[in-house]
Amino acid sequence: MRRSFVIILVLILLALTTTACGFNLAADITPPPGWHPTAAPPTPNTANLYPAIPPDPVIGEQIYQQECEQCHGPRAMGDGPKAAELGITPAALASAEEVQEDAPIKRFLVLTHGKEEDGMPPFAGKLTERQRWDVLAYVYTFSVSPQKLEKGKSLYAQRCVACHGKDGKGKNLTDQKRMANLSDEEIANAITGKQHPTDVYSGLSKEDRLALASYIRMLSFARQEALGAEAEQSQNATPTASGTQPAPGQTPSGTPAGATITITGTVTNGTANAKVPPGIEVELQGYDDAASNPNKVVDLKTKADENGKFRFENVPNSPSRLFFVSTTYEGVTYGSHAIVRQHDTSTLDLPLVIYESTTDKSALKIERLHFFIEPAGENAYQIIEMYLIANNGDKTVVAEKKGEPVLSFELPAGATHLQFQSGNFKNRYIQTDSGFGDTAPIYAQSQMQEVFGYILPAEGKTVKISHSFPLPVDSAVLMAPEGEVNIRGDLLQDNGVQRDEQGNNYHIYITPPIKQGESLQFSLSRAKKGLKMPTGARRNLALGLVALGIALIVAAVVLTRRNRLAAAEEAPSAEYENPEMLMDAILALDDLYKQGKLDEEAYHKRRAELKARLKALLDVGEEQAE
Repeated sequence: MRRSFVIILVLILLALTTTACGFNLAADITPPPGWHPTAAPPTPNTANLYPAIPPDPVIGEQIYQQECEQCHGPRAMGDGPKAAELGITPAALASAEEVQEDAPIKRFLVLTHGKEEDGMPPFAGKLTERQRWDVLAYVYTFSVSPQKLEKGKSLYAQRCVACHGKDGKGKNLTDQKRMANLSDEEIANAITGKQHPTDVYSGLSKEDRLALASYIRMLSFARQEALGAEAEQSQNATPTASGTQPAPGQTPSGTPAGATITITGTVTNGTANAKVPPGIEVELQGYDDAASNPNKVVDLKTKADENGKFRFENVPNSPSRLFFVSTTYEGVTYGSHAIVRQHDTSTLDLPLVIYESTTDKSALKIERLHFFIEPAGENAYQIIEMYLIANNGDKTVVAEKKGEPVLSFELPAGATHLQFQSGNFKNRYIQTDSGFGDTAPIYAQSQMQEVFGYILPAEGKTVKISHSFPLPVDSAVLMAPEGEVNIRGDLLQDNGVQRDEQGNNYHIYITPPIKQGESLQFSLSRAKKGLKMPTGARRNLALGLVALGIALIVAAVVLTRRNRLAAAEEAPSAEYENPEMLMDAILALDDLYKQGKLDEEAYHKRRAELKARLKALLDVGEEQAE
């Protein structure tokens, strides 16, 4: 049976999302010292965790509306329409007290990893690192009134501009690493520090210094001047029923919008210290039936002004019509988020970010690599490879020359029937002496998937493979149907067998990190008599790609389950200083109780002990931070 590659992609994306979450599949024992669950993120080094480029609250607004507003509310006060359904009141993110005391890095970690006791899910697998910083910048603006911002701006002009400059880049106040790790209260306290002469802070109340801290924080954001104007407009406008603020000329709440809308936006350059060229061309496209049968009904072009602003007026509109804008810069096409106009507005804002280009690949790495291997008849193997490639830099990586590959991938000698999950040799890929190259750019602050499959003839009983990679690899996972293929290699760690819902067993192996230039060497042999080769290798590869999506989910589950169960056998009980380990033990305990393997009294007693220990550790952490 054939499956479309759209389904394949969805399965693979689902698998990637799954591996980013924690699984609750193990025993009730706190893991031993030094153990970390495969699927749980390591404790981050916050000293090196900060925005690569200034956070953009204008972009963050769109993200907040789509991902956060339903729970946290239109003004981030924990009063969204879904709050009542949760049973736990979402955090009032715009609370002046919380904003004053929280360093951005603290909020970033909660947004990244979630906070189960508060009903907060993790967003590491849903939002990129940059998107998380952008939305946090937007949330911050809720807590700063125009009056407070104006006071801070006035004090800054009087007392700070001589040394720090109008934009804060003199004696640098916009250093992202420093600002990410300082709360507003810490910034306010630093104003009275020994590094400043007394005339800088003489006569300033704490309220004055906090206003100054708010303005300094705004200097570290992108487009803070436009944001200040929006905040003033927001304060003076009457809220609509949905919590959004109507701009001048917009349709009031409850009044049906007309058949046309105005679409605006600003092109910004996400590369540090880079600008947008004047007169850059922006294309607007609108689609109906985008989810089922996309039909382009709007295609307009205009040019942005010297400040990157663009405007489309009298744009034909209809319910559920999806809009996005795009532009081509330095040969690379960039697009905005695709958004449907809200029913109570007559305008739509579509921010568009471009980046400078580079041929330097030092910001690239392979965060995850999967091999799915199965027999393809008696004398061949079918191998599918999936790469998750991350670009953590603020420049888009392109080829040195047009038409050349950005990255080249090696194939084992003798590989045939090469097939790609998307694209082909006509429009994206080129053949090389040792495999193929991908000409697609790798966008800044994003991830790219590379999925392909091939048939490898098996000459003799054992096939030896030496595989090199174009980038360093954080981790690799090899999977094969149990009882059909034996995989052996010095770097491979056996992670056991897992059965999926269809009753298929997969044997899973993992590797430690692989440096660029190093090779992964392993051998394949048959565990039992092979099956006959299906007719049409391409059809078999398509089905294999579907199986890969399923197997990736299986791999995520088995790695987490196996590690937790192993930990339970090795350590009956212990005291630990890692909150993540304690949280993992609580989740494992919940699983055992749900499966009926613990009586209610023992469950509640042990859970209370673990939660008390976790709370104590978190309280100590907060005291140390203060």
